Amino acid sequence: MWDLILAVFLTAHVLAGIVAAFVAFPVAALAAKGGTLHRWAGRSFVGCFFFICVGGYLLEFENLTGTVVDVFGLELNVSPYREDGGVDVLAVVNTAMVNTMAFYLAVSGWRIWARARAADRGVFPKFDSIIAVLEIVAGLLFAVTLWRAVDQSDTQGVSGVLSGSLEMGHLIIIAATLYVMIDAGHDLYIGLARRPPKRWWIVHARKMITAEMGLAAAFPYRCVPFGTTGGILMLVAMTIVLVFGVAIARRFAKQAESAPTTA
Repeated sequence: MWDLILAVFLTAHVLAGIVAAFVAFPVAALAAKGGTLHRWAGRSFVGCFFFICVGGYLLEFENLTGTVVDVFGLELNVSPYREDGGVDVLAVVNTAMVNTMAFYLAVSGWRIWARARAADRGVFPKFDSIIAVLEIVAGLLFAVTLWRAVDQSDTQGVSGVLSGSLEMGHLIIIAATLYVMIDAGHDLYIGLARRPPKRWWIVHARKMITAEMGLAAAFPYRCVPFGTTGGILMLVAMTIVLVFGVAIARRFAKQAESAPTTA
């Protein structure tokens, strides 16, 4: 029974990742802002993220048994294995936290207009505030587990993404964690103070672009053997999404400012 459940959700995980990354996000980014196509593509993007993250959590759980799951002929990797043949639990927990942070970006980015209406009415958004706190917790767990993993890989001389400059690894962790803390903290502040930002669309665009960057990086991370090649491909994929995402956001800036606050 478990194998069937795992197969169904991991199949949905892969298909949803493809649809979200290569269909829903590009359509939403290029469609008229506030229009029907833009709204439905955005909803599809967030809906796909649900299956992506459920499948991701199941993949982390399955990886704790020391297995690698085959879906569509792809051996989906989660984390590097230790030299003794065991599973790096720190890396598994870290990946689960990355999964959580990406899901938050997609959901909070999609709900931006609901928060805008709540802020304008002076209403405290309970749901959005709760998930913002959970995001902060996930960010802290991400920082702690990856920091320890980087230190261990440097001490043990492990080759791959985590190897190299220890200081650079720490700086990347600090930068990523600060981004999460500021992003979720800002959302929480808006809910508590009822002081909305002047330009909601910038927050929306930033969150969605960042979520897509994480999704783009997930493809080489899951499908390419863990090592230097996979790390380079992850950085390349994220950079491409960032460059094109910012260019498209700038192109539609005036239209986005006048778009209706509906989602």
